[in-house]
Amino acid sequence: MKKIPVVFSLAFLMLSSAGGHSQTYNKFKADISKFKEPGSEGTKAPDLNSKVMKAFNKLFSDAKNIIWTNDKKNNHSVYFERSGKATRAAFTENGDLKYAVTTYTEEGLPKDILFQVKKTYFGKSIFGVTEVQVMDKTAYLIVLEDKTSWLHIKVLDGDITEEEVWLK
Repeated sequence: MKKIPVVFSLAFLMLSSAGGHSQTYNKFKADISKFKEPGSEGTKAPDLNSKVMKAFNKLFSDAKNIIWTNDKKNNHSVYFERSGKATRAAFTENGDLKYAVTTYTEEGLPKDILFQVKKTYFGKSIFGVTEVQVMDKTAYLIVLEDKTSWLHIKVLDGDITEEEVWLK
């Protein structure tokens, strides 16, 4: 089994705790206006250098509802929406993407990942997706559901790993 960065595990835990406990649900849509980090400074772009802005605009040119924050260590975090997805990302001072965590529904999954999941888990529906990009790797943390349970899976490098099952 391949070792994965801690961020993948943390994102999976965040996704697990967000949807696993409720008996009834509505398809979720993240409200990025509620994102605030301890020690963050406002919602306008706080002293961003041109490298950070250039990298952000190149990677996320269609971003809307953008909220920039800096933490006490001057890390640049941004929250935004695009194409029905909510994203949280962080950049270094040099404009390098540290990570991006994006939440969305089944419709946002790449077709090859969607086909692989639907083929493997026929009869289950996709409750939600968290896409985690770290160190040039992308993992898809997916919550599947049926009448009796939620199944948390991870798709990384074409391999599906079942993480946990929660009974309703």
